[in-house]
Amino acid sequence: MPYIDFHTHHVPTATDVIAVVDGRDTWGIHPWRADTICPVPDLWDKLAIGECGLDALRGPSMELQLQVFRQQIALSEANRKPLVIHCVKALDQLLSLRRELHPKMPWMFHGFRGKPQQLHSLLAADFFISFGACHNEESLCLCPLERLMIETDDDEVHPIAEIYNNVADKKGVDVTFLVNSMAKNYRFFYQKEPHLT
Repeated sequence: MPYIDFHTHHVPTATDVIAVVDGRDTWGIHPWRADTICPVPDLWDKLAIGECGLDALRGPSMELQLQVFRQQIALSEANRKPLVIHCVKALDQLLSLRRELHPKMPWMFHGFRGKPQQLHSLLAADFFISFGACHNEESLCLCPLERLMIETDDDEVHPIAEIYNNVADKKGVDVTFLVNSMAKNYRFFYQKEPHLT
C-alpha cells in the first residue's frame, strides 16, 4: 500500500506516493487571496474544495475572508466535496461556523500545530486533523488514528515516508498499520479508492 500525502503543493517524485496536490486535485480560494476574483472551475474531477479558510495574521479583512469562506463551504456542500481548511488564529470563528452551518461533508484542518486543548475542540466538532513534519507531539499522540491524516504541505525537506515513520514511532504503531489506516481515512474522507497515478 502506498503512502498517502493528504495535502501537498508539490507533485511527488517517489513512485509509492498518492498525493493530493493543491490546485491539481483540489480547488479553493486561499484566505490570503480572498480579495481575488476566481471563477469556479468545473469541479467534477476535484477530490475536495480547498485549501480555503481563515487567517487572522495575513490576507484581507476577516469580514471578507468569512464571506469567501462561506461561499467555499456552500460549494463543498452543493458538489458533495470535502473541505480542506487553512486556519490561523481563527479557531473560534471556524468552530462557530461549523456549529451554525451543520455541514454534511467532512472537514479537514490541515497543517495542525495546535495544543491538545485545540485538538479536543476540533475532534469534538468532527474534524479530521492533518499533521505535517512540524507539529505538537502531544497533540499528535492524542489524535485518534481514525481522525488522523498526514501531509507534507509545502515542505520539500521531509519526504512523506519520513513523516509516516516519525508518526508511527510517536504513536507506537507499525508503519504498515499506519499506512493502511491512512488508506481507510482516504476512502472515508474522499469517498474514493486510493490509486497510484
